[in-house]
Amino acid sequence: MSTYGASTGRSGSAVERERLLSMIAGGLGILTFIWGFLKWFSVGEGKDEHKFGGYALETPSSAIIALSVAAGLIAFLGAMERRRGRGVPSAIPTGLAASAFLLCIAVLLGKGQVSPSFGDEVGVQVGLILALLTTLIQTVVLGIGLASRHDDGLATGTDAPPVA
Repeated sequence: MSTYGASTGRSGSAVERERLLSMIAGGLGILTFIWGFLKWFSVGEGKDEHKFGGYALETPSSAIIALSVAAGLIAFLGAMERRRGRGVPSAIPTGLAASAFLLCIAVLLGKGQVSPSFGDEVGVQVGLILALLTTLIQTVVLGIGLASRHDDGLATGTDAPPVA
């Protein structure tokens, strides 16, 4: 390879692994979208219990879903990009997925502060738990894809030395 050649010096299997990880992250974003139709919160107990889905108004769950879907779509569409030097992985979908995961944790920890009138009566339902697990896996998958990239970004055709 020449120093200024068009080749990136990356093996086909590494690129395919990155594409596969990005497609998995896209599928996880779709799962989070589906989890949005489940119940995420409950208020009250017994006959007075009310359950709210992920797309209920005035709940932060829509932001979790939107961040995860955006991360999945960006990663998936990047994986579909076939032009040389384009595509996956990128820090953008990884950051979006991590934001969705952190927001899940914040909602889970702060659920008792949703409303002054409800306080500790707010409970967690299956949708929030599934979203927490899905966004965690999505963040890990995208992080693995991002960490597997070792090019130097200078289009020199050589890989950067491994970091010790």
